[in-house]
Formats: sequence, structure tokens, C-alpha cells
Amino acid sequence: MKAVGDARRFLWLLRKYLAPYWPAVALLLALSFLGTTLAALFPVLMAPILDLALGAPVGAAGTGKISVDGLSLKNLGAAFFGWVGIESVADRFRAILVLCLAYVAAGFLKGWVDFGNYLLALWIRVRAGAAMQMDLFRHLLGLSMSFFTRQRTGELVSRLDTDTRAATGGLETIVGTALTAPLLIAFYGYLLVRTSPKLVVAAFGAALLHYGVTRVVRGPIRRLATDQFSVFADLVSRFQEAILSIRVVKSFGAEAFEMARLARTLREVLRVNVKFGVYKHVEEPARAVVNYVVEASILLLAAYELLAGRLAVPTFFLFLYVGRAVMAQIGLLAGAYTQMQATLAASTRVAGLFAVAPEVKDGSETIAGFRDRIVVHEVSFDYGGERVLDGVSLEIKKGEIMALVGPSGVGKSTLADLILRFYDPGRGVITVDGRDLKTLRQESYRRLFGVVSQEALLFNATIRENITYGREGISDAEIIRAARVANAHDFIMEFPNAYETVVGDRGIRLSGGQRQRVAIARAIVGNPPILILDEATSSLDSESERLVQQAIDRVIEGATSMVIAHRLSTVLHADKIVVMGRGGIEAIGRHADLLASNETYGRLYRLQFAEAETLGRL
Repeated sequence: MKAVGDARRFLWLLRKYLAPYWPAVALLLALSFLGTTLAALFPVLMAPILDLALGAPVGAAGTGKISVDGLSLKNLGAAFFGWVGIESVADRFRAILVLCLAYVAAGFLKGWVDFGNYLLALWIRVRAGAAMQMDLFRHLLGLSMSFFTRQRTGELVSRLDTDTRAATGGLETIVGTALTAPLLIAFYGYLLVRTSPKLVVAAFGAALLHYGVTRVVRGPIRRLATDQFSVFADLVSRFQEAILSIRVVKSFGAEAFEMARLARTLREVLRVNVKFGVYKHVEEPARAVVNYVVEASILLLAAYELLAGRLAVPTFFLFLYVGRAVMAQIGLLAGAYTQMQATLAASTRVAGLFAVAPEVKDGSETIAGFRDRIVVHEVSFDYGGERVLDGVSLEIKKGEIMALVGPSGVGKSTLADLILRFYDPGRGVITVDGRDLKTLRQESYRRLFGVVSQEALLFNATIRENITYGREGISDAEIIRAARVANAHDFIMEFPNAYETVVGDRGIRLSGGQRQRVAIARAIVGNPPILILDEATSSLDSESERLVQQAIDRVIEGATSMVIAHRLSTVLHADKIVVMGRGGIEAIGRHADLLASNETYGRLYRLQFAEAETLGRL
């Protein structure tokens, strides 16, 4: 049943991604069958050559009157002469020369047809694979944040790259062998059966032996192919994590540790690859032995029939020729079936990703602007049983600056994620202008926000491209205005390439404060009506913090802002400060009131005040 399910998923992927190219697929099938027809011509041309070379009479056995029903290897040469209207041949060598030239011409044409098949199949496969990658990437982007918290980035990258290519990699095999080889086997088998049913026993035995080899290696190859894709994904993940965290690796002198971890992963890759290679290629000597045994059996039986006078000499050689051709096609078909196991394994992994449904379902309505307020009502949320928020209620009015403060781990960033609808609350409701977030399209809703997170992640692109990321039609004047507001324009202009400076992976060529200011410019360049700043100064030095804080003060002035603050100096002048404790909200008010009435807020303020005094004395 598992094999049936894998095949169904594979056929679904092929049908979905080959359908747009059906004219090319139809041409590919036509060329494949043309190649098959040309291959079938070889014994038809070989038969009269053998008859002429070995002295068989031309035009015997009712030349020109042999029907397909009466065709066999015994009369194939005579039938050929009848089809072309030749009753006698005066110069046998010249006739053989002409037939040999025809044989070469057929081979030449078949070679170019096969090459054309390969190029056409490659053209289709590359486009089908690209379409599959696009759809899978689009599907992944539509999945919820909870999915990505459970997955390794390298695993997903490997599935997007290696698995999708492997899933479409069986196209040439399917069309070139799986569909055409049975036709040749049927044609050659018909000629063999019509010639000598006894000799066909050997060919039938060959088919059974090849089937037995295929049965033995099919299961392990499918399983090991899946394991191979998994260990390759682990290897990609290991490389990616080490390179992206290179600063941490070097800071801790952990190069040897990373090498040891990589060595363990490479040992597993080696183990799986060797086992996969053994099972994949052990069939080759096994099939070779089968072929030798069957060829010897055919030769022995054909010789017996020849000596008994039941086969003519030309028929004897032609039988050996066709017998070898049958064996070759049976071997190709069995090998193609084995090769398809890796393709099925890849398509199953790809289909498994397509089957993952987003936990946060998209709504049907769009929202174009923000008019009044965001309301969080009795919201509770947990991460797989770990309760983070319990019965939280608050509202953010338009033009209001609301700050979230509290100890680490009390759910401040989680609340921001819920408002951005990265997750849906387990209980309660969040509305914007009276509309439940679940009814809205996520893309249109999130365009209302400009977001600056704790870690300013930039793309390996220019500063200009990072600032305008996700926004279309942004003018140079708007980019510069945003950069000035974010305190970024001056340091940007110090670079030789100014706004065309490439920042490197994750913005590694910029300092922490520079990255954060570019991130602030990115958040505000499209003039979003709502800003969320999640501890934007928490990891900066004093000078960078001062510059970023100046930028934040400019940005939130007159804007609807939600500021998650690590340092209380960031939010002293907020319209509303929300103090969060374990599981929910402890108090809401302004700085002076909370300092007098809330112990958590007072303790946070005193700790930071004492820290500031200590640093001042130093």
C-alpha cells in the first residue's frame, strides 16, 4: 500500500507540473516512439543481410505474401524483400552494402532522435522542477511561524533544492525506457515465439530473474534513498549553521568542536551513501550474470535447434541477435524501475511538505488602512502546553504610544507576534477597527505595520534594497527621508558606494547599531500606520543605543506605536505603559503612576537606575 501511495503522489506531481508543457510532452512521446520504431527496424534490416551473406534464397517462402500474423525470424528476410518488391538479387555483396548503409542510417537517425529526446526531456524537466520549487517555496512562505520554529533551515533548503530536482529527475527514464522498452520487448518476443517457442523459455526465465533482482533491491533502495536525502539535509544544515554563526564559533574557539560535529555528520553521510551505492549498483553485476546465463541458454538451445535441422543458419544468427536485444531491453526496464525508487522517495518527501497545512488560516477580507484601534480581548496562548499568556486584554488607539515592559519570558514578544498574527490565540480574540484578525488576509493586514525586531536581520543586498524590501514604488527621496529619520543617512554616505553598499549575509558588514538603524529605516519607509519596535536597543553599546534611541523617538512621534522595552528610559514618555508578569498583565498606566503603585515596575526601574548610577561612577 505504501508503494501505491508513493506512486500516486509521484504521478500527481508529474501531472501537475507536466500539464503546462503538454505540447512538448506530446512531442517527447512521439520522438520516443519514433526511436522505438527505429530500434525495431534493426532486426528487420539484419535479417536480409544474413540471408544474403549466408546464401539463403531471395524471394523464397512466398515472397511478398507474408502477413504480420505469419511473421517470424525464419521468414523475416524474405518478408523484407517482399515488402520492398525485390524478387531476386544479382549482386549479393552490393545488396548487402546497401542494406548496411540503411542499417547505419537507421542507427544515425536513432542516435539523433535519442539526443533530441534527451534535450527535450531536459527542457521539460528543468521547467517542471523550477515550477515545483516556486510552488513549494510559495507554500512554505504561507505556513505559520510555528512550522518554522520546529524545522531546521538547512532541511527546508535541501528539500527545496535536492528533493525537487530528484522528484522530476525520472522523466527521461519514464518516457525513454518505461514506456518504450515494453513495446520493443513485445515486438522482439513475438518474433521469438513465432520462431521457436522452446527458445523463448530462456527469455522468459531472464525476465523472471531480472524481476527477482528488482524485488530484492527495490525496498532497500527506496529506504536508503530517503535516508540519503535526510543526511544530505543534515549536512546542509550543519554547514549553514556553522557559517551563519561564524562569529560565535570563532569567539568561543569552537572550530575543532564544529569540525568534530561535521565529522560525525559526514560519517553518517558516508555510511548511507555507501549502503545506497551498494544496493543501487549491486544489481549491475547481478543483472550481468543473469544476462550471461540467459545468453548462454539461448545459444545452447539455438544450437540444439540448428543441429536438429529446425533452424536455418541465418535464423540461428538472427535469433541470437534478437535474443540479445530482448535481454538489453529487459535489463534497461528493470534498471529504470530501480532508478525510479529514488525518484519516488524524493517525490514523497516533496509531497509531504505540500501536505503541511498552515495553522494560521488566511481570511477572505482585505484591509487598506487603520482608523481607530487594535483590541486584545481575553487572549490566552501557549507553546505546546507551556502557557505564556492568560486572559490578556488591552487596546492600542490610533496615534497612541504603548509600551510593554516586564521581566524576560513573560510574553511581551509573544503578544506582539499575536498582534501581527504570526500565531492565533488559543482563546480570546484580537480585532483591528472592530474586525477579527481571522477574517482578514494576512498580507494586506501586515502591510499596516512597520516592524523592528531585537536582531536586525538584513539581506545580502545593497542598503537601498534592504530599506525598500517588500515595498514597491519607493522613490529615492523617500529612502533618504527614512534614512535621515533613522539616523542612518550620515554613516551610509560615508561608504564609497553609499546606498549601493552591499551589507553581506545578515548585514555582517555593518555594526550592530548601523544594522538596527537600517532596519528602522526599512520599517518606516512605506509610512506604515502602525509601528512595532521589539527591544530595538537591547544589544547595542551606549553610543549606538543613543543614536538608535534618537531615531526611535523621531519615528514614534505622532505614530501609533507598540514599543517593547528592555530599558525603561525608552518608554518614560509613552502614553500607556503595560506592565507584564507571568501569565498576563499586572498594571497599565503612565510612568509616574506605575512607579508609585506597581512593585514589578518599581523594581525594574530601581534596578536600571542603580545600574546607571554604577556605570556613571565608573
